[in-house]
Amino acid sequence: MPASQKSSVALQQRAARAEDESLLLALFASDRRAEFAACGVPPAQTEMLINMQYRARRMTHAAEFPQAENLILLAENDTPAGRLLIDREPGCWRIVDIAILPEYRRCGLGTRAIVECQARCAGAGAKLELQVAAASPARGLYERLGFRVSKQDPVAVEMVWSACADASIDS
Repeated sequence: MPASQKSSVALQQRAARAEDESLLLALFASDRRAEFAACGVPPAQTEMLINMQYRARRMTHAAEFPQAENLILLAENDTPAGRLLIDREPGCWRIVDIAILPEYRRCGLGTRAIVECQARCAGAGAKLELQVAAASPARGLYERLGFRVSKQDPVAVEMVWSACADASIDS
């Protein structure tokens, strides 16, 4: 399907369920395995570290964003392909986590999820925030979609989007 048509296809999503736990772990692990391998961590240790980090991150998200909506993003054939964890506060929504399985990346799924969030934020009169790793290629996507840097350090970049071009993006 041409790129111009991909973004026009309605995003299919559903609430995460208990049986999605293996998908959520796979999404988390998809990038971590390569990071650990690059550091020379043996595979058995890698799996142990991934599981430990995943559980810690899940507990942190639950504590920091207890009302966040956990959505499973579906590929065209209704196959679970990604996740969007979004926290909605009056005036400010936050993409806590967005992840796409490697085999579904660069197909427009993440773009459609973000564009849909932007449309809903605009309708609610809210700004949309997220954090991305400083070296992540996803930062380019966010910039193309109108996100601007609000805070940055060597590790992470805070970004914000607002439907109002002249609206202040300061927290």
